[in-house]
Amino acid sequence: MDVNRWFHNLPRRFTFTRIGGIFTGMTVLVSIGAFNTGNNLLYLLFGMLLSLMITSGVLSEEVMKGISIERQLPAQIFAGVPALVTLKVHNRKRRIPSFSITITDRIAGITAPGNYFLKVDARRTAQVSYRLTFPRRGWWTVQGYEISTRFPFDLFCKVRVIHQPVSVLVYPALGQPPSLSFLSLVGQGSRPQVQAGGEGEFLSLRDFRTGDDARRIHWKASARRDTWLLRDLERQDSEELTLYFYPVAPAGSEPNRLEQGVSTCAGLAQALLERGYPVALVTPQERTAMGRGWGHLDAILRLLAVVEFSPQPPAQSPLTAQDRCIVLSAGGTPALGAAQLLALLPF
Repeated sequence: MDVNRWFHNLPRRFTFTRIGGIFTGMTVLVSIGAFNTGNNLLYLLFGMLLSLMITSGVLSEEVMKGISIERQLPAQIFAGVPALVTLKVHNRKRRIPSFSITITDRIAGITAPGNYFLKVDARRTAQVSYRLTFPRRGWWTVQGYEISTRFPFDLFCKVRVIHQPVSVLVYPALGQPPSLSFLSLVGQGSRPQVQAGGEGEFLSLRDFRTGDDARRIHWKASARRDTWLLRDLERQDSEELTLYFYPVAPAGSEPNRLEQGVSTCAGLAQALLERGYPVALVTPQERTAMGRGWGHLDAILRLLAVVEFSPQPPAQSPLTAQDRCIVLSAGGTPALGAAQLLALLPF
């Protein structure tokens, strides 16, 4: 059994501060002198010192009572990039404020900084924000909080542990995308064209012409200009692209190089979506739908955050004949089946 881990997970624990250690040592020496000599003055001094220690324990417990904590994490957290975390501390006590408390997130594998609150008034809320960096992608568990205080005499550091486990998904870092010269083979990612139908994104206003659909008249603009104005819509003629991330790692592959490949894939997906291409991400286990925009990038990053490397190639190709593939591979050229290969990008 790990004694340090057991001690760290106790619901209450305390340690001596430097001043507290000296004070406790003096108390022990005075107690020895009082019992050996029977001197009433030493007994009085011993009682005063002991009462200070008891008072410190009672008051420190009181300031930690009635404290609840609310954590706010950003919607997207990237590995190696500081994320802004907000802590809200609520004092539920009716009359007694809490003084000199420190709130620390408990995360296995990360030493989170402590956040100090000088005073949190009764029935009030205090807030603080700090930056926290997750060193790698994937799922992390924020186990809860530690509330610590040295109030009132700085003799002991008392810690209260609150277990509130929360799972956090950390996306891979957005790496520098490789050269996109191969895109000249597939055309432009987004070509706005005037659309005659009733679907599409707004492009511009123009004068109404005979034969135009009256449902596309922009009534507010027409009233201001005192003439009929029609909304032109656009459609996006885009080449659909499939990113095939092939996580087959040869024996002896460096973990850092493999993780760099995940970051490169994330950066490439972002670059393609910024250019207007519909993109799907495929791994041997899963695939995303074909889509575009920042919302779709989130789906791609979620899949890349949990992808795992394997020394064995998949039993069969997850690609289809409609896939036009950009392959990112650490272990050679994968089997594509009937899919079309546009580019092979080793990492």
